[in-house]
Amino acid sequence: MPGGSCPVVFTAERIYTGFKPTRYVEALALHGGRVVYAGYAAEAARVAREIAGATGCGRPRVMEAGGVALPGFVDAHLHVAGLGAAKYSIDLTDVESMEELLEKVAREAGRFTGWVLGRGWDQERLGGWPTRYELDEAVGDKPVVLLRVCGHAAALNTRAMKLLGLLDSDSPLVDRGCDGKPTGIVFEELAAKAYREAVRSIDPVQLVLEGASEALRNGVTMAGAMDVDAHGFQGLVLAWRLGLLAIRLRVYLSSELFTQLDRVGAVPALGDEMLRVAGVKAYMDGSLGARTAWLREPYSDDPGARGRRLLSAGELARLAERARRWGLDLAVHAIGDAAVEEALRGMAAAGCRCRIEHASLAPPDLIERMASLGVRAAVQPRFLASDYWAAERLGPRRARWLYPFRSMLSAGVALGFSSDAPVEPVNPLEGVHAAVTRGSLAEYSREEALDVETALHLYTAGSAMVLGETRAGCLEPGCYADIAVLDRDPLEVDVEELPGLRVEETLVAGELAWSRR
Repeated sequence: MPGGSCPVVFTAERIYTGFKPTRYVEALALHGGRVVYAGYAAEAARVAREIAGATGCGRPRVMEAGGVALPGFVDAHLHVAGLGAAKYSIDLTDVESMEELLEKVAREAGRFTGWVLGRGWDQERLGGWPTRYELDEAVGDKPVVLLRVCGHAAALNTRAMKLLGLLDSDSPLVDRGCDGKPTGIVFEELAAKAYREAVRSIDPVQLVLEGASEALRNGVTMAGAMDVDAHGFQGLVLAWRLGLLAIRLRVYLSSELFTQLDRVGAVPALGDEMLRVAGVKAYMDGSLGARTAWLREPYSDDPGARGRRLLSAGELARLAERARRWGLDLAVHAIGDAAVEEALRGMAAAGCRCRIEHASLAPPDLIERMASLGVRAAVQPRFLASDYWAAERLGPRRARWLYPFRSMLSAGVALGFSSDAPVEPVNPLEGVHAAVTRGSLAEYSREEALDVETALHLYTAGSAMVLGETRAGCLEPGCYADIAVLDRDPLEVDVEELPGLRVEETLVAGELAWSRR
């Protein structure tokens, strides 16, 4: 997106240039997609006139926002194509029973010509895991893939199992009943494979544009696009080349796609300020919700399970070295404490100041290790609201060290916020609210609560730092002219009002990228 040749004088009721320290000004002068002045309105107008005169473009443009402006939110970890695919999927996030799920899938299956795609169910709400036999009764003539809310498990009907060659598979990632037959539940890479197969029928550019639009309407101007596969990458590149990409994206290739490209010596070096290949995404374990996160001790509500390790420290170190040869970052998904420990061991062996994604269960020894290694952490505060079952799953002692953001900051861990959308809503203000109130885990870890200013900092400059960006998440001279305009001041409303604040406008590179009007 071009920044425009003529300068802009931007004004609002209040303009925050950043948080921690928090500073606000009357006006900004914008030019070439950057902030060139932040301060008094009269001086911003003078600076803009000087630039206009020097560039011969006549008068500066004036943009008057009718709300409170702040740096555009930076989401360090979301799935842009997945966010777009959610628009086409059956939304199962609010389904409260198995009967309701089956009825909804049967009712909406008719709008799909091929694969039936759904997302968002949680077995804790359903009272059990949906089986292929139940799904066969709902939809028998089309393949069905229903991704769990975390994305680490999926429920398939028999037709989908056959098409994917999973009915006769001996993989431990295929769940089996007492009769030894597959139940239709698959985990981790098999769930991802089924989901990718279903999504492949959707135009990749449309997926990207839908996901980008949803992020922009929530004031997100830059994001880490995680775990991008070949289909999603094709959509990103085409949207970028066509000039349709209105959000800044830093791409982390799936380890599968990176390995394929690395093998033939063709990892793409393309990139500009809008789209850039930044790194590789790897998985050390699964999720707490699916009980596939890898724990040091067994699950409190399932003493026979500790989750699954998907990668060893040695494998991670070798992947980090291969990524480094291409000048790429490495982001490692690690949720359970055993997974975090193994990930840190691999990073130490590689001498890699890599990213760790989620770091959900992080007791003090792991926090200290993260800080000593200089590891950056991309965390998701909205999980605090969603993981209402976490204390039962892990027990009160371990629940104390779920999402310990204040302890991480105090130890010196480089921290940034994100949504993991579509796993959680992309709205950053829901994440800010959860970080301040501690959501469903307040009873166990109230001392980890943050103030609003710190949470806003972590969703702007903090998350930009995790992405290796110094010009994002700020509105001081030299920063990107990326701005979110809210209807009210997040530092002056009651904490409980934060999720209800509305984004009125989103600017990227000084140009209007989304507007409520």
